[in-house]
Amino acid sequence: MDKVIVSAIVAVLLQTSTVFAGEPVTSNKEIVAPPTPPPTSYFRANEFDVGAFATYSKAFGNNFGSVGEHGWGGGGDLSYFPWLYLGFRLQGAVMNTIPGDNTAGVVKGDVVLRYPLDRVAPNLHLAPYAFGGVGGVFPSSNGFGHFVTNSFRFKSRGNRDDNVLGNTGAGLEYRFTPHVGVFGEVDYNFVDGPRNNFMEVNWGFRYAF
Repeated sequence: MDKVIVSAIVAVLLQTSTVFAGEPVTSNKEIVAPPTPPPTSYFRANEFDVGAFATYSKAFGNNFGSVGEHGWGGGGDLSYFPWLYLGFRLQGAVMNTIPGDNTAGVVKGDVVLRYPLDRVAPNLHLAPYAFGGVGGVFPSSNGFGHFVTNSFRFKSRGNRDDNVLGNTGAGLEYRFTPHVGVFGEVDYNFVDGPRNNFMEVNWGFRYAF
């Protein structure tokens, strides 16, 4: 009988302590997840690029004063990007121009602005870019050999003379790896008057160091 009374008293005390204790205490501190690192881009700052490309030039209407009606050829470029989004480029090309089966050379120095899309879409290693700068165009009425050995001389005005140019354009570059990529671009070149202006389209490969 005494054991029954003691057990009842213990049970009552346990229930009373639970009531006065209230709800279980929980921490109000939230666990903060570590910040997610930015996506790894195939395009980098302090990057040096070497490119090789095929080129096509096109004049409009009867404006054949600089590189003929059109021309085919190839060239190369060297680029340096001290910053991820901004760099500098030196580009040159040689073309066989029609009519006349002549040769023309183009040299340009550009400022390049690019935006790597893999900064926001990790698997899309594509970078649209825009560029503009100055340079020179060097038409020749002789063959390729004479063009290479002939000294470049800027002349004041006239049909198919060497002239200073300004250019502006845009392009796309896709990287298969952080080092190997392909590109395509188009620009418009302003020479000595509308008769000499022309468009140039380039497509080729680049290697980034």
